[in-house]
Amino acid sequence: MSHIQKLLFLVVLFSSSVAYGQLTEDPEDRRDQGKDPLKTQTVDGQPLPFGQRLRFGGGINGFRFGNPFSLGVSPVIGYQATERLIVGVGGTYNYTRYKAPYYNPTTYNQFGGRGFLMYEFIPSILPNLYLHGEIENTTIQIKQDGYGSIPNQSLTSPLVGLTYSQPISRRFGVNLTALYNLNYNDNAGLAQSIYGSPLVIRLSFF
Repeated sequence: MSHIQKLLFLVVLFSSSVAYGQLTEDPEDRRDQGKDPLKTQTVDGQPLPFGQRLRFGGGINGFRFGNPFSLGVSPVIGYQATERLIVGVGGTYNYTRYKAPYYNPTTYNQFGGRGFLMYEFIPSILPNLYLHGEIENTTIQIKQDGYGSIPNQSLTSPLVGLTYSQPISRRFGVNLTALYNLNYNDNAGLAQSIYGSPLVIRLSFF
């Protein structure tokens, strides 16, 4: 092989390596170009695999010491469907215990699930601000010491509002959500037991 042929071979090999690197380049590398990372595709427009669009996380809610004691967890799985749309599902569990002497000893077990949509509607003006809508179904189980369990009660609630997400990486962020419960007035007694207010505030991570 002549020197010219060797040189051409090295040029072709180098060019192929660069092209492959661009094809598989992580969207985070766009930060070096002064651009936001792409959420659903590589820098050359190839769609990201399903697994790289998933976002996992959740939050801790309703945390109180003393009387009553309360602690809740809310795991979440989100999927980046488009550059501006996130769809997801989540679960909720909240434990509350009232103790004597100020209350009749009572235990509340609250559990359920929800599906949600988040749409980034004005990214050119205020990026990372999402319209947020969800349907949540919650069941509450109440047990009073000495009286046994009260029959379970369930409530399905449509909630609408806004979420502001502060990205930490392409697949993880800190989310502050403010929602209004459209079903609150129609189910005042049960809704008050579950939510306490038509306004629902959450801090989550996903």
